Amino acid sequence: MKNIITIISLLLCNVLSFAQNTEKKKSETKSMFEIQINSKKYELEEGNELDVKGELKNPKISIRLLDFKKFNAGKLSFEYPSNFSFEVEKSEGYKNWTLDGNNYVIMIFDIDGESQVKDFIDNMIIQFGKEKCKTKEIKSKLGEKILSGIQLYVELVGQKLTIDFYEYSKSDNNSKYIAFQDALNDDGTATAESAMTFKMINTSIKYK
Repeated sequence: MKNIITIISLLLCNVLSFAQNTEKKKSETKSMFEIQINSKKYELEEGNELDVKGELKNPKISIRLLDFKKFNAGKLSFEYPSNFSFEVEKSEGYKNWTLDGNNYVIMIFDIDGESQVKDFIDNMIIQFGKEKCKTKEIKSKLGEKILSGIQLYVELVGQKLTIDFYEYSKSDNNSKYIAFQDALNDDGTATAESAMTFKMINTSIKYK
């Protein structure tokens, strides 16, 4: 199943990519730690300093790696499960960040020029084949925003998937999108990973 998810994710990224030269970085996602000093607990982002006021005499200090990381790019920040892999591709006028779990994938796109969700969904349908796809309009609350988008349902080599594609920011010459891909259970229901991850993002997301 993991291989199928990866193939679909790569295909989606290829459909949306307008440039070939890419640059890969890993500076836009950070591990999170819990620092306990005596009875007080602090959350600390990787690379940041902890400023503890007051005098500490013989303090007891413990450090624990938390089970989530923080994404901070594309004018978005949110928390996501720490087991997800991270990939970023950048070229002139195009950026794509991919967070890949066992059954669930989060993709963020920042694209210059004129574009809209329907164009990308139509291209995906061409790639997969019309007979394997269904679409419907969707609307979801993600943090402080209500986002409208399109859900693409795909049935491919025995695997059922949904890709929920939303535009979260638009200007005259730039559009930003977030997509959620779920490899559905055998009975066609959403996976537990998708529900847990979307809830984590929904409660922590900030738009800049």
